[in-house]
Amino acid sequence: MSLLTVIMALLLTAACAYQTDAASGDASGDLTVFAAASLANAFPEIADAFVAEHPGASITFNFSGSQRLRTQLDFGARADVFASADRRQMDLAVEAGLIAGDPTSFAGNSLVVIVPLPGTTAELNSAVKIQRLEDLAGNGVKLALALPEVPAGRYALALLRNLEAQYPALEPGYASRVMDNVVTLEPNVRGVLQKVALGEVDAGIAYRTDAATEYAAGKVQVVSIPQGSNIVAEYPIAVLRDAANPGLAKEFARFLLGERAQAILKSYGFKRPAPIEIPSGPNQR
Repeated sequence: MSLLTVIMALLLTAACAYQTDAASGDASGDLTVFAAASLANAFPEIADAFVAEHPGASITFNFSGSQRLRTQLDFGARADVFASADRRQMDLAVEAGLIAGDPTSFAGNSLVVIVPLPGTTAELNSAVKIQRLEDLAGNGVKLALALPEVPAGRYALALLRNLEAQYPALEPGYASRVMDNVVTLEPNVRGVLQKVALGEVDAGIAYRTDAATEYAAGKVQVVSIPQGSNIVAEYPIAVLRDAANPGLAKEFARFLLGERAQAILKSYGFKRPAPIEIPSGPNQR
């Protein structure tokens, strides 16, 4: 055997070994996912399905408000994947150079008004009963919203503007009167749900998926919002530039778009994304 043949054989063996290691790296290892609080029920089940297909993988989640997660990443927190509840926080992450590649939308959501369920202690403690959207602007109402920099809070502000513009029965100034009734601004949408469920406020604006959680069952009920006025919340996901396991991160992002993950998301009330433009106010950045 010539020396050239031996060298070629060694190079081929090394290349095959590298490809095997790279392939296994895509399907195994630890993955850290920063995800919006409203995904806290669906994502663990999706993680179980993902690990079932990638037995060497493990996933750790950090659930919080999208703006808080993005700020943590901006200040050096390490993660592999960022899943936001709106495009705005993802865009800020892109502008900060935190994202590798292009974000992809994987789910949609909508808003509801939630009130204490009749007959519960929370409802009995409520001084004002909210039955219609008009009631949100009434005297003495205590309303909970997410902070305006939180996706759920920004969506809620846009919703109130839509309602005032599209329904003359709500009268001019409706959005301002409703905002005058806000007594608490929560760091994430789960805080809004909790305030209503405990009877600390008369109503809140949250995601439809949060109102359908096991925690909400038997505690709150929904006041529907006309579809034409509602907000379609867009959920984008992206691999982070400093991901420790970028191959596995890409696999997880791709998995979210597949039939199994989409079926799980649907079971929790999420829809496929249908993004719309949300008006930007002076304090929205």
